[in-house]
Amino acid sequence: MMRAAGTLMLCAALLATSSSPVLAAAAPKARLKVVYGVKGGGAKSAYLNCAPTGGTHPNAAAACRLLKKAGGDPNKLNVKPNPTCTREVQPHAAVIVGKWYGKNVRWGKVFVNGCYMRATAGAVLAL
Repeated sequence: MMRAAGTLMLCAALLATSSSPVLAAAAPKARLKVVYGVKGGGAKSAYLNCAPTGGTHPNAAAACRLLKKAGGDPNKLNVKPNPTCTREVQPHAAVIVGKWYGKNVRWGKVFVNGCYMRATAGAVLAL
């Protein structure tokens, strides 16, 4: 019994003093908060990290690809230039804020309905 206790103490001491390199996660070059809401409904939000891809965004890889094509400027997003959408009016408001490779991003837009929002922003606003 004493031998087992001594072995446990020795193992604990070795683990406490052993130096194992701790690797810090690389900070993303782009970190954005993406939010959208529907008039009369709820809002959704997610964090989008690019380079490396991550965050809480459900389709971060596709969203990062779209933003990279747009140079990080949400105003330049136009996934489907001539969408076939209904004319229903159900306003969707979207906001994207954060940093894109050192540049501040502050963007907001109201879309007439969800179809136009998806046609414009695709995976970026697909929360």
